[in-house]
Amino acid sequence: MILYQNGLIQLDYNPATDVLHVTLPDAHHIGVTELKRSLDTIASYILSYDVKKLLLNSSNTLLHDMDDTIYRDLVAQFFTDLNKSRLQRIARVGTQTTSHEIRSANMTAELKQELAASFVLETFHSEPYALQWLLQSN
Repeated sequence: MILYQNGLIQLDYNPATDVLHVTLPDAHHIGVTELKRSLDTIASYILSYDVKKLLLNSSNTLLHDMDDTIYRDLVAQFFTDLNKSRLQRIARVGTQTTSHEIRSANMTAELKQELAASFVLETFHSEPYALQWLLQSN
């Protein structure tokens, strides 16, 4: 069922599997403010619906032009918001850009440890593998 939809994101929740599926937009075209608003919306719905599993497709979300400090602040706030929920797993579908994936992996690993994230985050190359991983979990 679609919980939320605007011109940028759609939050599609399956209560039977407790998976919230979200595809993030290309941040290069929408800007930092809209990306932050999108992440805030996702976190808000995860908290409201007590979602345990998130399938986050960020394959089109290239942040190569974004300053590291801004990027870090965005991810830190998102993780802080998610830590307030009972989210257990995030299956992230990554981009095809190696440099972006290295940057993302380094940033998320650092922040997960620093913020004592209560969820597990894994990155996949495709949605089917990401969904399979989420559905294998309890």
